[in-house]
Amino acid sequence: MTEPPSTSPTVGRSLTWEEYLSLPEDTRVEYIDGRLAVSPTPDRQHQGIVLDLAFAIGAVLPATHRVIPSWGWKPGRDEFIPDVMVYDVATARAGDDGRFTGTPALVVEVLSSNRGDDLIRKMAKYAEAGLPHYWIVDPRAQTLTTYAIVEGLYAPTAVHGRGAVADLDLGIATVGVDVADLLG
Repeated sequence: MTEPPSTSPTVGRSLTWEEYLSLPEDTRVEYIDGRLAVSPTPDRQHQGIVLDLAFAIGAVLPATHRVIPSWGWKPGRDEFIPDVMVYDVATARAGDDGRFTGTPALVVEVLSSNRGDDLIRKMAKYAEAGLPHYWIVDPRAQTLTTYAIVEGLYAPTAVHGRGAVADLDLGIATVGVDVADLLG
């Protein structure tokens, strides 16, 4: 007799897309290369950075775009939960309420305990999916790094430290960010 799939997420556990979809809705997991990537609940600083960036970006976006924190993005076989995502409302397809299946204009990740996922696995997968703008906020290093695709891979375009006040290009708009204020 085959046991039913466990509903408790286990880091690195291999599972089918159907098993992934059967997990409880409040489970914070991503589906990368057919395996679960489990993230702990973000801390206060992490959430503050996410909200501050989302509000700042939202204030400069044209009416054609929206910013949203922690919404699933499913490019192909994987599913990610970017900390901040900017997308063109015209590319959000019917049925995209659960997850976005187009290509966002920007994804921002705030580094925490899963640094390798954000800096290596996701970076490669995001470039493969054609994401044009990727930013990483690193509270530990006190930096905000912007990336652009060069020959199919991300290359840093700028590294902004704690003392920087930067105008950041997200392709469709420019947002001013005081890195010290952002990092708290």
